[in-house]
Amino acid sequence: MLTASAPSVLCVDLDGTLVRSDLFWECFLFLLKTRPLVLLMVPFWLLRGRAYLKDQLAQRAVLDIATQPYRPEILSFLKEKKDSGCHLVLVSACASKLATRVADHLGLFDSVFASEPGRNLKGRVKAQFLQEKYGRRGFDYIGDSRADLKVWQVARTAYVVGDPKLSERAARLTEVGRVFSVNRMTLPTFVSAIRGHHWFKNVLVFLPVALAHRLGPHSFIRTFAGFLLFGMCASGIYVLNDLLDLHSDREHPWKQNRPFAAGDISVPYGFIISFVLLATALPCAFFLSFKFAVVLIGYVALTMWYSVHLKTIVLLDAFILSSFYSIRIWAGALITATPLSQWFLSFSLFFFLSMSMAKRYSELMSAKTLVESGRSGRGYLSGDRELLMNLGVAIGFSAVVVFSLYVNSRDVMVLYRTPEALLLLAPLLAYWISRLWLKAHRGELHDDPITLALRDYGSYAVAAVAAIILAVSMFRLG
Repeated sequence: MLTASAPSVLCVDLDGTLVRSDLFWECFLFLLKTRPLVLLMVPFWLLRGRAYLKDQLAQRAVLDIATQPYRPEILSFLKEKKDSGCHLVLVSACASKLATRVADHLGLFDSVFASEPGRNLKGRVKAQFLQEKYGRRGFDYIGDSRADLKVWQVARTAYVVGDPKLSERAARLTEVGRVFSVNRMTLPTFVSAIRGHHWFKNVLVFLPVALAHRLGPHSFIRTFAGFLLFGMCASGIYVLNDLLDLHSDREHPWKQNRPFAAGDISVPYGFIISFVLLATALPCAFFLSFKFAVVLIGYVALTMWYSVHLKTIVLLDAFILSSFYSIRIWAGALITATPLSQWFLSFSLFFFLSMSMAKRYSELMSAKTLVESGRSGRGYLSGDRELLMNLGVAIGFSAVVVFSLYVNSRDVMVLYRTPEALLLLAPLLAYWISRLWLKAHRGELHDDPITLALRDYGSYAVAAVAAIILAVSMFRLG
């Protein structure tokens, strides 16, 4: 116990306080992606206590402590306290191994105490430990959860990381020195987490009925229902994929700002969001169309396989990624039993493959350090950029050739009064593909090419001209 002349003691919580994340769930995610069979031992480890479980996970997970989403305002506050002569103590419920690594990385703490097999340093246990170590009211404490109320009950001053309600409860127990506000999950954050802007890609399910000129009320309602279900399903997979890629995303120039990588949404909430979306979409799909539901299940299986393994295989990842677009078109056709032209399917495969390669190329451009170190989560090398560009451009212009042949097919002849006018779309398509690759080459393609089109005025202009050409082709000229 410290004497009255000793320097003031500030005890600092780790999970949710010093960092926005929870290192227990970080370990779980790491093993889920790299060694999933190890997680079969979790129930047996849990039988020996939560602290033992944390210790076993920490021993097997290799986390990059430097890229954790530390709270900058807390770090600044701790540095001020350190400069004033305060004795800083890191006291965490996470595994001792991880807490020690965090303390060594930051170089701020004088002492470190954390959970060890047989002692889960949380709530009442933490409060009792600190009281025995520094005496009742002999230390200040900064925390973020209801479990910390037990600690604040015996602390001299409470520093609260959280909402006003938590600080009000802490104020009933001891003096509150400062409240650090936390940005709770908002609607924009939730939309970003489920990749709401990617829902635009699900418009592809409307293409079969639109191109077949069968967009009547009944077809529209059924297709719109398919659009919603596909969107929910895709978002559930996006969330799961972002959770699995959380550690590599933190080292990426722009992916580090994604909600899960930045710690804006917790890992448990992510699993809940993914489960709810998938558990809602998949059963409902059977009420719409059995074949559509089977395709949706196949899409989920393929995307999960892609997230876990296939995206690490060079070139194959681009082919799989491009197939996700074609699957949307195929699913849209199944909803209303609309036949698809083989020419159109061939065009979509070439077109979307070019876009997938543009996405990979842009990632190689923006994350050179990660690629060279082998930590990008992909199998590409820096020198593969030029090959990807050559392949992508060639495949893109192959799509233009296939489109030109498609326009001259009998399927198109019976749908348009002036089908030859549709040939004007070919140079327009070639221009858009060239522009896409130009942006990728300049390092301006920071997201999915389709979502880029939503923010690109040039793409809007191309779409407007294309709409005029389609309108003209429906009328007989001369």
